[in-house]
Amino acid sequence: MIFFRHLLKLALVFVVIQFCFVQIGSGQSTNPETSDVGNILNVMAQSFKNKIEEDFSTVVQFDITDRKESWHVIVEKGRKVVVGKGPHEEAHFFFFTTTDTLRLIYEGKMTAATAASKAKGSDHAPLDLKLAERLEFTPEVRIQFYTFIQHFFNSSVPEKILLGEEYSRVVHGGHVIALYYYPGFRSGWYLLKKGEKLNEPGDTNPFPQAFIFIEGEGFAKIGDKTIKVKAGESYYIPPNSDHVVWTESEVPLVLIWLAWGEGA
Repeated sequence: MIFFRHLLKLALVFVVIQFCFVQIGSGQSTNPETSDVGNILNVMAQSFKNKIEEDFSTVVQFDITDRKESWHVIVEKGRKVVVGKGPHEEAHFFFFTTTDTLRLIYEGKMTAATAASKAKGSDHAPLDLKLAERLEFTPEVRIQFYTFIQHFFNSSVPEKILLGEEYSRVVHGGHVIALYYYPGFRSGWYLLKKGEKLNEPGDTNPFPQAFIFIEGEGFAKIGDKTIKVKAGESYYIPPNSDHVVWTESEVPLVLIWLAWGEGA
């Protein structure tokens, strides 16, 4: 889908793409005392080290714009994850955000990928990111990035993502929640209200995709054909095909979007 494509492009051009103790099986902790940036990052770090492979390593810097302060997270082989205050000259990825956005992610009210999603490079995102200028977005670096943004920010065990308009952002015409992705796979949850349109003709992707409609009814233009769609139906989208969705109903249209294959 287009917002994931732009997230990847932003990382490629260096512009783009918690908690007290985690309660196993119950989602993120929402202890109001855990409000300091350092505390939030430390809880994320403690959870993250139990989710990564032994040989995973990276360095990430967080610039908290409302506080004008920086933090960094060092991940070393052997599942050692350390949080420190201040910038780090060896950082691979830079995240720019505010305390409020970090807290929303910490509380499970927005996924990090949702916060980072953009329709175009010039858009503002609550969680902006930049790749270190000395690095190229190689397959290895891409895996580092996906692993970090997918698993560091979500401290629930097992990882839980809340679905609903209140947890979404409007990106490229629809209310979106970024779900799960990895090189060769992407997914998202979308909600469309009357008057909203997901994508425009010409917004195509070079890989296969699918729409799975789970609530409501509406219309979709797939390729050169416009069809009625409703909950309980799924449609395959061939590579390089238009895939525009909208509804004329007062009841929102809700769908899951999938993409896979080379370039996804």
